[in-house]
This record gives sequence, C-alpha cells and structure tokens, in this order.
Amino acid sequence: MSNKTKDLDSVYQRIWEAIVAHKLLPGTRLKEEELSETFGLSRGFVRKLLLQLSYHKLVNLVPNSGAFVAEPSPEEARDIFQARRLIEAELVRELASKCTMREKKLLQEHLEQEHQAIERGEQSLRIRLSGEFHLLIGKLANKPVLTSFLHEIIPRSSLIVALYQGTDLNQHSHSGSSCSEHNTLLEAIATHQVELAVTLMINHLNEIEAQLQLEPITDKVANLKNIFADA
Repeated sequence: MSNKTKDLDSVYQRIWEAIVAHKLLPGTRLKEEELSETFGLSRGFVRKLLLQLSYHKLVNLVPNSGAFVAEPSPEEARDIFQARRLIEAELVRELASKCTMREKKLLQEHLEQEHQAIERGEQSLRIRLSGEFHLLIGKLANKPVLTSFLHEIIPRSSLIVALYQGTDLNQHSHSGSSCSEHNTLLEAIATHQVELAVTLMINHLNEIEAQLQLEPITDKVANLKNIFADA
C-alpha cells in the first residue's frame, strides 16, 4: 500500500469518526479548500477523498455547490433496512445450512474485535465492525450477487446508525446488546439452525432500526479546522 493510499484511508477514517461523533452533522458542507488546509493535502487529493466518500454514500456531491455530509431521510432509512432484511435473510439461510468450523472461527474472531471495541469505548470502530460482520456473513455464504448489493447498502446503513442512534447514556448498552445478538446469531449459524438463524437476523435488524431517532437536525455549519484539530 502506497503512502498516498494510507493518507487517504487515514483522512477518510477521521471524517467517518467525526460523523459518528456527531461533530459533522447531516448536510454539513465539506469545503475543498478548508479540507486541503486542515489536512495539508492537495486539492486534487481532497477531490479523490470526496469521491471515495461519495461512492460509499457518506457524502453528496452537488454540481456547482460542493460536497455535503449525506442526509439520509427517514424514508431512506426504512428502505435500507427493508432491503437488508430481504438480502440478509437469504445470506444467513445459506451460511447456516453449511457453516464449517473454519467459518465459525472467522466469525468468532471478528466478534472478538467488536467486543474489544465496545470495551474501549470506540464507537466509530464498533459501528464499522458491526457492518463488516454482516458483510463477512455474506462473503462466507458465497452468494456474490446478493453480497454485492449488501456492500452497496452497508455503508449507507452504518451512516444512518451513526447519525440517528443517538448519543444518550444508553449507547454502551445498545452496543453491548448488538454484540450479544451477533453472538446468539453466530451460535445458530454454527449449529445449522437455519430457520432460527433467519429469525434472529431479521429480529436483529428490526431492533437496530427501532433504536433510530429520526429527528431533524438543523445545525449544519461546522469549523473543520476545529473539528479535526489535534488534541
């Protein structure tokens, strides 16, 4: 991996973390010049970064206006989770019917990373790992077409969770509950309880959606230099 790729990934991660921490709110404008000055990057590099964020549906690029943190609507959130239920029910059904010890171990190792992120209070990492757990199920199910759809909507789903799950005192409890549900799901998959695994997956996605607080957020002006200033 080149240094430029590493730098791009690093800045991408910092912007993602700022979105998760509610420092960059939906609709916030990301000015090329300000990003360039803040991170010491060329304007061309910043454009490449914004394109990557746009590809993952985290940023909207508006012609003649600029780049803005995506504003998923309540309707989009519902559509995304409906799509996930349809796709992931089939993926988990497939994996549960044939899960091997190797596949179980891969899922267990990933869940251990999730648990560690929760213990360290790393919310942005926890959300990313949670999404990747679902992608791993898709990969192991070996259904490339369905998994490709999942790759497209998981980042959008993660953004919705990051923005609308809230920052209340129960956040750690929500994180732990999600990880616990992943553990229960893994057990059903590993023991080939197909219908149970499907039910658990659908209930898990229903629970995540139920926790969303889809309320309007109006403060969309941000000082990027202050947000990304080193501690």
